[in-house]
Amino acid sequence: MLALVAGVGLASQPGRVQAAEVPDLTYFSIEELMQIKVVSATKVEQALQDIASAVFVITADDIRRSGVTNVMEALRLAPGVEVARVDSSRWAITIRGFNGRFANKLLVLIDGRSIYTSQFSGVYWELQDLFLPDIERIEVIRGPGGSLWGANAVNGVINIITKNSEDTQGGLVTLTAGNEERAIAGVRYGGKLGDSTQYRVYGQFSERDGLATLNGRDAGDDWRMSKGGFRLDWAPSAQDKIAVQGDRYEGNFDQNYVFSTLVPVIPAVNSEFSKKELVKVNATGGSLQAHWEHQYSAASQIGLQVYYQYADREEPLYIADTDTFDIDFQHNFTLGDRQNIVWGLGYRRNWDQFTDTVLATVNPRSATTELFNAFVQDQVDLIPEQLRLTAGVKLEHNDFTGWEWQPSIRMLWTPRPNHHLWAAISRAIRTPSRGEENAQTSLYALPPSPVTGNLPTLIALLGNNQLDAEKLIAYEAGYRVQLAGQFSIDTTVFYNDYDQVVGTVLGTPFLETGIVPPYLVLPLQLENAQSGYDTGFELAADWRPMPAWRMQLAYSYLHSNIKRLDDPTDYSFNLNQISVLSSWNLSNDLELDAWGRYVNRDGSILTLSPFNRVKIDPYFSLNLRLGWRPRKDLEFSLAGTNLLDGGGGHLEYVQEAYTFPVEVQRSLYGQMKWSF
Repeated sequence: MLALVAGVGLASQPGRVQAAEVPDLTYFSIEELMQIKVVSATKVEQALQDIASAVFVITADDIRRSGVTNVMEALRLAPGVEVARVDSSRWAITIRGFNGRFANKLLVLIDGRSIYTSQFSGVYWELQDLFLPDIERIEVIRGPGGSLWGANAVNGVINIITKNSEDTQGGLVTLTAGNEERAIAGVRYGGKLGDSTQYRVYGQFSERDGLATLNGRDAGDDWRMSKGGFRLDWAPSAQDKIAVQGDRYEGNFDQNYVFSTLVPVIPAVNSEFSKKELVKVNATGGSLQAHWEHQYSAASQIGLQVYYQYADREEPLYIADTDTFDIDFQHNFTLGDRQNIVWGLGYRRNWDQFTDTVLATVNPRSATTELFNAFVQDQVDLIPEQLRLTAGVKLEHNDFTGWEWQPSIRMLWTPRPNHHLWAAISRAIRTPSRGEENAQTSLYALPPSPVTGNLPTLIALLGNNQLDAEKLIAYEAGYRVQLAGQFSIDTTVFYNDYDQVVGTVLGTPFLETGIVPPYLVLPLQLENAQSGYDTGFELAADWRPMPAWRMQLAYSYLHSNIKRLDDPTDYSFNLNQISVLSSWNLSNDLELDAWGRYVNRDGSILTLSPFNRVKIDPYFSLNLRLGWRPRKDLEFSLAGTNLLDGGGGHLEYVQEAYTFPVEVQRSLYGQMKWSF
């Protein structure tokens, strides 16, 4: 999708000591931070404080001071975002509920390019091993974004925005090493091709250790990723900007599966049906993206973005090759002094090719799907500088459910300077994926028993090509305030009403005679069989008790009550999350960061193989980072994560199928950054 990317707009100030290339935002005031420009909430450049949405920005310095080594862990800084590590390389990440290995109601973008997997509805987070120094900020929009971004932006949008090549000139070498983060080595170089053209190239290799089993043994789920890419920014005139960027990655993952299939079991009746295997997963892919922006005036501009991306993946569950082509056009302009209109058109083409595996088949094996869309949004200042109305709608046509529409209306009221109240009502939808419509997946095999007539039994998940789109009506309200330039608070309450949510319904068992001996199939059929609601409260606070000390608080509460229409059982749960990041500049060249988090999920997670529910115990984690800058171009840091876990670890999530729980362990690592 299209994003007109703007810079943070906070220039370095003379006399302030900076880390290797990265400005330290601890020194900036609350007012300056609230003026950070955000594009993902309205698709036009606006200050964070002027947006009638629940918005949180993770800056480049937030990422650096937190000491994280990947984007997934950085997202824990934002309220309302649930980040749970499944194993060493896999994460379950969502906003406002419905978490899972493939959380299907969250749209994730990199510079406006969607990385949402249309084949299985979700994000392969293990592939997003980005070069962190190239990230300018991460915009987290909590709540529906369908009126601008379309289907699947149901509960939120995350847009990872990278830096302009002009801001990454010269060289940079980074190195991280530790007991869990075995080695992460990155190098980048930026230069100029004339006065109006800048470029950068980069490469990164990472190797990470596995986590631990519940009995404290090494889970063996190590993983390796290599990635490289480039970006070129060209300004052929004062009115035009062109950005071209691309990347390629290759990943090798050791992942644990607990599965059983009838194929290897039937020839030997006494074979073990359920077993744990450490399997190899290989993934390669890349993207090429171009963005052109033309400025007619300060209030009128057009943009055109085109990208192509491909991904090849091979694992026990499926083998697939996918290609995506996307083109988006956008135009924004003003009508008079009070109206700002933005509209756009888009087209996307997805192609995929599946190869059957022992666990899953997809029929048809190859398919091409298309998506057409158009949107318009109007911002009207009903009372200048006090009351603003924003209304918009997006129309889409997809090959799964046909035409869909997603409207939104928002109101922002500024009764006094630095006090902002807003409210919104939105409709959003999620369309089915290829896997949900066309796949048949073997989940679990049971040995013969008298109950089944001494036949083996296969529990299978069956797709359904008659699925309708999931629907959401969301109600939100928020309040932002800045007090005395040292304290700010941002609160949001919401109520999400869901209908036609896709879930499993137990079908009628049937006999499969295609192989000898025959076996009984117990089908779990996907249906639009669930409905319910989520409600909650989110808070973000920023406090400067003294010029060299910054405290950031993020709290979120979620109550989820989603039920199957034919099942009165109460599967509701509550989720409480607290994050406190303390950043303290001990001196001009020494900084100390402490990050504490508490997570309490009051409810179990349903797994499908076999059918049971797993309780995730509450946990508290503490991360510490000590940074030293002997020179402006050189930075050393020592970090420790999950320091309270001692010799063991804590469980954060279990995968819904082929479940093999592992615990997150304590990690110690050192980092070096040298710019030249």
